[in-house]
Amino acid sequence: MSKRILYIVITGIIILMGTAFIYTSYFRRIKLSDTTPEIDKSREAKALTAFFGLDNALPVQGILLYYKALGKDGMPVVFSQEVDPATLDNTDFEVITKKGEIFEVEFATLKPANEEYELRTVLLIGEYGNHPDNPPDSVKIIDDILSRSGQNYKGQSLKVIPLPEGPILSYAEYFVIDEDYPYVKKGIGCDCPKEETEIVVRTVWAGGVRATNGKELGDNELDAFQVTMVKGSDTIKVRPYKIADLKDNDNNIDLCLKEKGIPICVEAQAGIAIDPRDDANPQTQMEVTSRW
Repeated sequence: MSKRILYIVITGIIILMGTAFIYTSYFRRIKLSDTTPEIDKSREAKALTAFFGLDNALPVQGILLYYKALGKDGMPVVFSQEVDPATLDNTDFEVITKKGEIFEVEFATLKPANEEYELRTVLLIGEYGNHPDNPPDSVKIIDDILSRSGQNYKGQSLKVIPLPEGPILSYAEYFVIDEDYPYVKKGIGCDCPKEETEIVVRTVWAGGVRATNGKELGDNELDAFQVTMVKGSDTIKVRPYKIADLKDNDNNIDLCLKEKGIPICVEAQAGIAIDPRDDANPQTQMEVTSRW
């Protein structure tokens, strides 16, 4: 194959990848839900995890989020409550390395986790040190970032999950699909089947995940998830019958349950999901809170 033909083939692949990424991320505008859960006003808004996902390795698709993203570091930061997009700016953060260097954040975005009730993950793009000599050690919020309930995240800091470690569960909540829910029946990011689902447990991972075979999490991973529920005076353990909210390149995964009850804990077995660097998850579990 000549160099010219090889160039055309590679260019075509990049265009196709870019087109798919545009459709799933770039043109999906940030969607504010109509209401903010009232209960959030009585819950403390916390920064939960900062994950060193990619070191000098953001792929070409990243330029559709930020035009200088190619080859930069990527670090998702997950919050306990949705972020008010109007208060988010790259200057709200600083990253401190193992050797004490301080880096400014070049770009911050709520994409690709930008659907209604998902706006709790901020992707930081820039240069934050290098693994293993001087990796990022902590992230600090140095200016006003408000939750949608009006609480300020300013002053909070997080230890960074190191590059070689796999993704963990950062947050989980449960809800029902009622008439007020912004239901997506089919397509990218679609929801659990409405007629068969009693409860949805939304899991938010420290970074984007897919199955170990490189495909979306699905039927092969159902038995690897376990949800502990309170049902009357009993405590039961159930498994999802389906996984939803897929193919949108974000870190939100919905577990669809047929059983009624109050979910209190969700667990995922080790080695079922990988991050963009192909690091597999450890065994991970998270308390489940009620959206309402």
